[in-house]
Amino acid sequence: ENFGEVYLSVREYNLENDFPFHVIGGAAATVSPQGWTWQSGLAGNTGGRANGFGADQVLQIEMVIASGHHIKFGPTEWEEVDGGGAFPKTSKVSGVCNVEGEWKECDDDIPFEDLWFAMRGGGGGWGIVLAVYLQLHAYAALEYIETENCPGLGVAAFLSGSLDPILSEIAQT
Repeated sequence: ENFGEVYLSVREYNLENDFPFHVIGGAAATVSPQGWTWQSGLAGNTGGRANGFGADQVLQIEMVIASGHHIKFGPTEWEEVDGGGAFPKTSKVSGVCNVEGEWKECDDDIPFEDLWFAMRGGGGGWGIVLAVYLQLHAYAALEYIETENCPGLGVAAFLSGSLDPILSEIAQT
């Protein structure tokens, strides 16, 4: 899977539901959510600066760890950050084990909290990631900005097709 598939899925849902969601991800459709999330995840699209890096978008991780356990885990309790802060601080991480196709409480002691923080910035080698559940944000509409000396230039002009003659002329030179 790549972000192109993610963006199309969210867009399809949005078209049917009055555009409630926006996903933060890589700037190009060919970017892999796995690579983007774990290797800095600089958000190249609308809302990235306001909503954080790749690891900040993760709600839950599903993986197989070295012991052979197939686990799924993520934060289950949060607390406010001193001074307000934009995002709450994770105060508890919980998880479950996949036992014969069913998610259940783990029989063995799995360090879910340590794994959560390690996976989101502690380097690699903790296991094989099978799935990452990323959060969606409130839809951020495009803004049309016009200046006196360059009326209509920008993303809205590009999407509307009004730049087609200019782009065609540039392409021929």
